[in-house]
Amino acid sequence: MPPALPVRLPQPGRIWIGRRTTGPTPGENRLGQWVPRRGYVRATMLLGASLVGVLLFSKLVLKLPWTQVGFSLLLLYLGSGGWRFIRIFIKTVRRDVFGGLVLLKVKAKVRRYLREQRTVPILFASVVQRHPNKTALIFEGTDTHWTFRQLDDYSSSVANFLQARGLASGDVAALFMENRNEFVGLWLGMAKLGVEAALINTNLRRDALRHCITTSQARALIFGSEMAPAIFEICASLDPSLSLFCSGSWEPSTVPSGTEHLDPLLEDAPKHLPSRPDKGFTDKLFYIYTSGTTGLPKAAIVVNSRYYRMAALVYYGFRMQPDDIVYDCLPLYHSAGNIVGIGQCLIHGMTVVIRKKFSASRFWDDCIKYNCTIVQYIGELCRYLLNQPPREAERQHRVRMALGNGLRQSIWTSFASRFHIAQVAEFYGATECNCSLGNFDSQVGACGFNSRILSFVYPIRLVRVNEDTMELIRGPDGICIPCQPVLGIALAPYLCAMRWLFSLLCLSPLIGIWNWWQPRPHWGDLKIRVAENIKLWEQKGEPGQLVGRIIQQDPLRRFDGYLNQGASSKKIAEDVFKKGDQAYLTGDVLVMDELGYLYFRDRTGDTFRWKGENVSTTEVEGTLSRLLDMADVAVYGVEVPGTEGRAGMAAVASPADSCDLERFARVLEKELPLYARPIFLRFLPELHKTGTYKFQKTELRKEGFDPTLVKDPLFYLNTRKGGYVPLDQETYTRIQTGQEKL
Repeated sequence: MPPALPVRLPQPGRIWIGRRTTGPTPGENRLGQWVPRRGYVRATMLLGASLVGVLLFSKLVLKLPWTQVGFSLLLLYLGSGGWRFIRIFIKTVRRDVFGGLVLLKVKAKVRRYLREQRTVPILFASVVQRHPNKTALIFEGTDTHWTFRQLDDYSSSVANFLQARGLASGDVAALFMENRNEFVGLWLGMAKLGVEAALINTNLRRDALRHCITTSQARALIFGSEMAPAIFEICASLDPSLSLFCSGSWEPSTVPSGTEHLDPLLEDAPKHLPSRPDKGFTDKLFYIYTSGTTGLPKAAIVVNSRYYRMAALVYYGFRMQPDDIVYDCLPLYHSAGNIVGIGQCLIHGMTVVIRKKFSASRFWDDCIKYNCTIVQYIGELCRYLLNQPPREAERQHRVRMALGNGLRQSIWTSFASRFHIAQVAEFYGATECNCSLGNFDSQVGACGFNSRILSFVYPIRLVRVNEDTMELIRGPDGICIPCQPVLGIALAPYLCAMRWLFSLLCLSPLIGIWNWWQPRPHWGDLKIRVAENIKLWEQKGEPGQLVGRIIQQDPLRRFDGYLNQGASSKKIAEDVFKKGDQAYLTGDVLVMDELGYLYFRDRTGDTFRWKGENVSTTEVEGTLSRLLDMADVAVYGVEVPGTEGRAGMAAVASPADSCDLERFARVLEKELPLYARPIFLRFLPELHKTGTYKFQKTELRKEGFDPTLVKDPLFYLNTRKGGYVPLDQETYTRIQTGQEKL
């Protein structure tokens, strides 16, 4: 006898009309076996009619007093599943009210700034007026302190200098520099003039770097002296009209010819505020490059309203204070470091400590030295801190909040308890997305929430996707099928029976007929394996891709997309919530629990995350194929115990002895940033493709790098030896147990 299939329960407070299937239907997730067959509105009307029928029958025929009538209606409502609604309401009302107030506050400010056409530079000017002598930025590398007045003067000199060089509102200037105070002053000065900064990832080299500069159509490129070798490599292929400026130490022999030293030029530039550009609250501020789902890095558009919205939701949602001091060791070319971190300085007047690069050994010493109260993280950084030996400094700091994303549930509690972090402020969001989430009450493992009672207030949804193709699954009406949380499979028959019994006790023939006709799970279906049941509880709900409804007239709901319109269109789906609408596709799979908390599950498409960076498999595949004589190469992420994200693995359709692995490793160091280099290599005779010549990666991901499953030659990147070495069963065991570090 085949194992029984689990039964997916309806949402709290809703009645579903469904048909039972004997197995998964096409597109049906294996966790659920109830397929909607009638509309929610029709079911709600039927329940309402039943309540009215009970009311009239009890009052007019039985002539019961109002107290008994009310009690009968309450029993009917609870018996129909309403007790779950009440339970959820009690548990989430405080959270939902607070979240709603935060959303209303940010909405009110957004409408005000939209009406007044304020921009980030204008908002910063008001902060300077309030706190001219307060410390705005501290650069840990040189212990340089900038007040708000100094930051204002520096950025104004940048604007006046660029204006004197012929740049005007609407032009683009690329910025390629490591973290320091000048980074903030440079893009802020560009914004004062209306020039849009293209913030380039400092890990990029050669083709990817050239692509980012040329696609932005930048008229000027400002780079740090530490980036001079990377610019020198590609200078011959850049547009000759591109103006080059170097900031930092000056060595003429290390920079391309024609490059000017920026620092003395800015010292001579006027410090007064330039004339206000023709820019408004919804106009472009800068570009942040993101790998997206396919191809080379794409320039995501960040408008002024998006910058304010992301910074404000974090500020109000996590109850930050103006006198907080933020420790920002994240890259400033990313939205987490530049908007979530630096945004608190520019918008709310907080002091931000900038570090060039994260250091686990110096992390808590820096927090003590600068009296930091908030630290920023990505999940990988938290693991690095936990791997450090205990020291006194980790208990002597004043940090009360850790702000970031990607902290795994398995280390959440140990991280907070060991380092005495009172609040873990986990959030979810991408530079270009319109469905950011926040875990305002520190629910362990959650990246945010959405109200189960008033879900329409914040129009986001988890929708089903095909596990192999990642395409959206739609119902007969063409609308995407929403995912439902799992409430506990073992309770399904009891809930159904109780609802049917209470309906009969409340003398409601209509409801009785309704429940009698509605299919009920057979008692035989309750023989669910314990392991399956535990797995369902661990998953917390039916996994689905997170989407957010697009409303271009609403700054909180709009999607600004990328410079490449083709890339923007790939992130938009139609007929998601209802016919004729549009929604943004995050490409991320999340799950929701009974109370509306959302938990990150995985990344879909051709992107995975490793070492805190998004890795585009299409870009890596193209590079590897070129280096391996155009062989077929499929790149995908594989899970490694004890690490965040997924490690890159490349399956190559070529014999292993045809590749010089030592030379291959040396060339990869120049071609790809560290986080994008594949950790594992697999050589096989042929790669299977779909009808549209796309590589089939599902089986490759499942097999991973396990020698017992993979009979093809396997290699892994040994950092101690600086190259790829064979992967045998003993090495695999060492990696699984954490003895071999990647």
